[in-house]
Amino acid sequence: MTVEPRFRMQVESLVLKDGRARALNNALSPADRGAFNAYLAAVIAVLLAPRFPKGCGPDEAAAFSEEVAAAHRAEQRPVNAFVIEAVLRTVYGLPSVFGAVPVPANAVSAAGAAVLRYLNNADAAVAAGIQSTLDAAEALIDGDGRSR
Repeated sequence: MTVEPRFRMQVESLVLKDGRARALNNALSPADRGAFNAYLAAVIAVLLAPRFPKGCGPDEAAAFSEEVAAAHRAEQRPVNAFVIEAVLRTVYGLPSVFGAVPVPANAVSAAGAAVLRYLNNADAAVAAGIQSTLDAAEALIDGDGRSR
């Protein structure tokens, strides 16, 4: 799958704190949202590789999700830790915390954005290296649009 340039632009805008991120997010159709979320998961996988070099298990996913949610609560930007954990579980191939109930695609996008904001706020290298991160994320995407 070729990653849509607007998906790259949306993630880049979010990391660089450019106001276009919200408009790009709002412009996603329901069909586009799934492909965007797959790309977002790949970006998160690239960014979290140094933190979880041997992979991420359920306990690590839960702890990191709470860490992200707590930081967002402190910033008065509440986000659901369970949805963040659902995103991480998708990235690392773990069973869903929600069982058979799908997480709404918009909630997945918001949780992924929360992870990106958290990582970006914690490390200036995220913004400085965003182009190489986006390239690496594209390389993770296989022919059917799912991250490997």
